[in-house]
Amino acid sequence: SGEEDAWDLRADTHLKGLLSRFWDGRHFLVHPLGGRVIDQPTSLLNLMPLVLGEYLDKAVFNTMADDLERRFLTPFGPATEDPTSPLYKPDGYWRGPIWAPSTYLLADGLRRGGREDLAREIARRFCDLVAHAGGHYENYDALTGEGLRSRGFAWTSAVNVLFMHEYL
Repeated sequence: SGEEDAWDLRADTHLKGLLSRFWDGRHFLVHPLGGRVIDQPTSLLNLMPLVLGEYLDKAVFNTMADDLERRFLTPFGPATEDPTSPLYKPDGYWRGPIWAPSTYLLADGLRRGGREDLAREIARRFCDLVAHAGGHYENYDALTGEGLRSRGFAWTSAVNVLFMHEYL
């Protein structure tokens, strides 16, 4: 239909804009309002375009998946900050811990983009993390696996069940 075609065109335009404005050939850059471009990002947020999976250019997708695996994937899952970064904090909220929602979104994008092996490994590590910590916490220390904040988080239990059902 005409409306569907218009939405497809709009999505394609946005994706092209994302790549032309923010992709530098190695990673997505951060353009803070009023600040200088952060050209050496250490945050997992720069890898969140992986959620686009099969819609990303294959070379961009593979570069990002390799970066995720090399810099952010701990024995327990993807840390929200590169553990070697000076900005990393074990309980730094979005500067270190593993979160269920971002972990699930990344695994889903990786699976749809053709890296089911990495998606399955992330799912396995996350389920092992929940068992190791003894519960469904708000987030987890990426290096020790300790549960952080509140215990009994619904989104964490939902992701755990989804991973067991979809991957394990």
